[in-house]
Amino acid sequence: MERLTPAEELVMLKLWKLQNGAVKDIQELYLHPKPAYNTTSTIVRILERKNFIKHQSLGRGFIYSPNISRENYREYLASHLLHNYFDGDKEMLLNTI
Repeated sequence: MERLTPAEELVMLKLWKLQNGAVKDIQELYLHPKPAYNTTSTIVRILERKNFIKHQSLGRGFIYSPNISRENYREYLASHLLHNYFDGDKEMLLNTI
């Protein structure tokens, strides 16, 4: 697994909340100012290429759903943080929080 960019992470957070939806559904969860539709669509395609999401055809469009659970990504991030910033020392990590 790889770390997501902040923009990719925002899209994933919205898709995890929706469970499945079109690009327009994802966009509706943004506060103002909302990113452009094409921007959101591009990020969705990047996430699909990275295997974070999958799609199903629906008419002329697509419905997207997470391919990786929020919990799995959270565990990955916690492990990354622990090993790369705290040298594996859980106590040091907890004392920082």
